[in-house]
Amino acid sequence: MEEKRMDYLKDTSYAIAKMRMKYDEMDEKTVYKKGIEKGMRKGVKKGVKQGMIQGIIKGKVSLLKELLRQKWELTERDEKDLDSLNEEEVNQIVQVLNRINTPKDLHDQLKKLSDPKHQAENHAQFAFSQD
Repeated sequence: MEEKRMDYLKDTSYAIAKMRMKYDEMDEKTVYKKGIEKGMRKGVKKGVKQGMIQGIIKGKVSLLKELLRQKWELTERDEKDLDSLNEEEVNQIVQVLNRINTPKDLHDQLKKLSDPKHQAENHAQFAFSQD
């Protein structure tokens, strides 16, 4: 009789341990699922924010192009140069917009903006080549 009782207790203990493991697995999956969902929400928020910033920049560039088109016809190169500007550069061009009366003025302004870029790139390459 004692042996049957011991077997019953072992079986019960084993069943309880299996149930605990199953619930632990379910909890772990829930935690992972919640973590993934939270990460995705953060990613979407970040993506939306970046998209809005890019949209604002593209909108500013479009308005700038339209203003310049009213003065003269833009070349394909002019449009490419304008499309490659970041927000700070667009704002700099807008600040001197009243001084841009010819395509040459525009090219001069774009060259002024691109010169510091090239200098920084050359400086970075030079710094790496010495290491």
